[in-house]
Amino acid sequence: MTMKVLAVTGGMSDGSASVHLATEIARAAAEAMGGAATEVVSLRPYARDIADAMVTGFPSPHLEELFTKVEQADAIVAVTPIYNALPSGLFISFFDVLPEDVLRSKPVALGATGGSPRHSLIIEHSMRPLMVYLHAVVPTTAVYAATEDWGAPGVGFDATAGQTLAQRIQREGAELAMLLLLESHAPLHAREADAPEGTRTGVDGDRNEAVSQAEATRSKPEKANPSELEDATKYFPDFVDFEKLMK
Repeated sequence: MTMKVLAVTGGMSDGSASVHLATEIARAAAEAMGGAATEVVSLRPYARDIADAMVTGFPSPHLEELFTKVEQADAIVAVTPIYNALPSGLFISFFDVLPEDVLRSKPVALGATGGSPRHSLIIEHSMRPLMVYLHAVVPTTAVYAATEDWGAPGVGFDATAGQTLAQRIQREGAELAMLLLLESHAPLHAREADAPEGTRTGVDGDRNEAVSQAEATRSKPEKANPSELEDATKYFPDFVDFEKLMK
């Protein structure tokens, strides 16, 4: 069955930087997964539905269809423009009305765009805590793209040339694919956790068996023969043997 990466963006137009960044991150993740399907959804057509859901507490059928898309996707890419040093209100409002369990244990890659690199920490102090609260699994790498990043050669945080925006996108896509691979085993873990103590045969059972085998085959370290040791004074002129120190 083909996996699917759904990109959700708070961009205000089809050609916005946020839509472009979301598309590129989703494409990078799909390539890292070996050819997953991708879809980019802009929240702009859902603005009225999101506002109504916040006021009434009931999502419209139109909005529920988007909730279902998010729930059925194997991984999510969430990208927002930054306005007034905060994620867009439309972006935050959508995740405010999204049922909490929809993102539980689901890999979610984060991205943001802005006119200045000074807002790059918005992802860390605003977006990442939101996703953690919703029980999503977030890659270590997140991509912030300022206006000057598009097409720029760039210099990375490690001071090496060539750490471009495209390379950061590729890294986040690879991390999202790795998280999806790890989380694909979560149902097995849950079943093993619920099984009676003496009947577990999955991860916990394998781990316990491996530990037992390691304990059985582990040999005690042999005491070193002093006559076989190199003379430490050859390399450390001031070295004093421990026995001499105790005299």
